[in-house]
Amino acid sequence: MSAPTQVIRSAPARRFDWVLLLVTLALCGLGLVTLYSAAGSPLQDAAPRAFRMQAIYMGVGLVGMLALGFVEPRVFEQAAYVVFGVVVVLLVLVLLVGPVRGGSQRWLPIGPVNLQPSELAKIALVLACARFFSQRPREDGWGIKELAVPAVLFLGPLAALVFVEPDLGTTLFLCFIFAGISFAVGLRWRTLAVVALLAALTAPLAYRFVLDDYQRDRIDVLFAPQADPKGHGYQAIQGRYAIGSGEVLGKGWRQGTQGRLRFLPEQHTDFIFSVYAEEQGFLGCLGALTLYFGQMLLGLWIAWNARDRFGSILASGVVSILFCHVCINLGGVLGLLPITGVTLPFMSYGGSSVLTMLFAVGMLMSVSMRRSP
Repeated sequence: MSAPTQVIRSAPARRFDWVLLLVTLALCGLGLVTLYSAAGSPLQDAAPRAFRMQAIYMGVGLVGMLALGFVEPRVFEQAAYVVFGVVVVLLVLVLLVGPVRGGSQRWLPIGPVNLQPSELAKIALVLACARFFSQRPREDGWGIKELAVPAVLFLGPLAALVFVEPDLGTTLFLCFIFAGISFAVGLRWRTLAVVALLAALTAPLAYRFVLDDYQRDRIDVLFAPQADPKGHGYQAIQGRYAIGSGEVLGKGWRQGTQGRLRFLPEQHTDFIFSVYAEEQGFLGCLGALTLYFGQMLLGLWIAWNARDRFGSILASGVVSILFCHVCINLGGVLGLLPITGVTLPFMSYGGSSVLTMLFAVGMLMSVSMRRSP
């Protein structure tokens, strides 16, 4: 059998995960429809530029997703450390030659495209950890000392480089992904207790001595948004107004006022769910959340039925990415968590983000197409 045939092998039609594909397409469709409304204005008839660019990125991402679905998972395993090394180099290049925008250095210009390597770092971390843990099974579970090795090798470099951009939200996001994968491979209960205790003890110290002023302001807004309603608390308050005004059935597509009349900042990126909730109401939100958590349940089912340990950990890592994105974004929009700038998968505007999400689903599809009978 030739090498290309070994790398990309067609699975039987009955093995193709049509349900995962349809759920992902439905989320992409919701995202584009909502983005068209969020990025436009009442005086604009043509498709807004953000919508056009997102449609292009999404088309490329869907092609990449299907292509990755037909790649053998063992190819991902063999390339895991190479992908990790490439992403580390890209993050270093961002700090060396990347432009500074809004006080942050997060993008790497590549021709007409601005790549955000911190998004790719999520996939790189999942791949590297999946290969590491799959080759070192531990029947008695993982403890703090054992987890220190992959944490230093993989989480440490990525988190450190992203933190100095600075991007605290993505830094914490990478920590959550690592925690999710660690939980999936099996942690000792004592390890969970120690980690929880350390987090509780270090959080106040980090707030006082590590965070910048604007980062502390975001945490303060979480507990008292009305303290500065026209300043730091404005975005959080307007987002909740938009969600509440949608009521049960919503105002209808392109009929919302908070987003369309620009009362809501960042309405097509971080707070696109507020626009969606205002236009589609409670029932529409229930439908979107059903799709999101249905996709995650499919991922967990794929992880459970994976053919080998690497595939199972890889699928668990992808689910961790999806879960963290949805929960952190919605937590910020609903006022349950600080606003971190984490996007809502398949809906928020962002080329690097949507490509990362679709590529991750492609790897999940690869594991699904070669699952155990």
